[in-house]
Amino acid sequence: MESRQKDNPFLILATDLDDTLVGDPKTLTELNSWLALRRREIFLIYLTGRHSFSAFKLINTEALLIPDVLVADVGTVIRYRPEFRRDRTWESGFSEGWDNKKIEEIVAGIPGLSPQGIRSPWRRAYRLLKEESMPLLINALSGLAVRVIVSDRNVDIIPAAAGKGPALKYLVSRLNLPSEKVLVCGDGGNDLDMLQMGYRGVIVANGEILPSLLPSTVYRASRPHAGGILEALQHYGIIT
Repeated sequence: MESRQKDNPFLILATDLDDTLVGDPKTLTELNSWLALRRREIFLIYLTGRHSFSAFKLINTEALLIPDVLVADVGTVIRYRPEFRRDRTWESGFSEGWDNKKIEEIVAGIPGLSPQGIRSPWRRAYRLLKEESMPLLINALSGLAVRVIVSDRNVDIIPAAAGKGPALKYLVSRLNLPSEKVLVCGDGGNDLDMLQMGYRGVIVANGEILPSLLPSTVYRASRPHAGGILEALQHYGIIT
């Protein structure tokens, strides 16, 4: 682990990428400019469903700030700046009960799920073609130590101990980050567990998560994408 906690950061920004931070170039530029001016005082965490290479490509394409930590593959992989090496301690807890071959065999017997071709040791990704396939999948996997994460029509099967929420909680603990300074930003199904962790949060206006699933600590923005994050920063008095 090579990332170091900044001395007394005034903000730990933990944000999803696609359709949360990224999606509106104008407000993204505005938010990036604000963050860049305070970069030494902000601990920046990106949490994404993308695999690591795809996430770094997006960071480059969208000219995003380099994060202190990248959490990729739906919370199964954690990488730390500057060299972005993987946190093997985090992954060491996934081995028990995880069986790639068995998962693939089970899913192969359920119609309406198409493999996405994403190769990750702790993730099996599928495209949902038929809604009626989900109850069959949940039932078939019920005896395994796994979680099923659904976002739009993307279905990810990951270890029970993994996910964006558990990864964020692990980082706050391991890096001794002040939890009261965390702001979690998301929009979709694979962001739900990190928005339910009890930290300050925001779901941007284009988000698909039902309000009834979110705790009172989460602010529902009226603006989409990065504009919603800016709105939340104002709501919480971080931008004055």
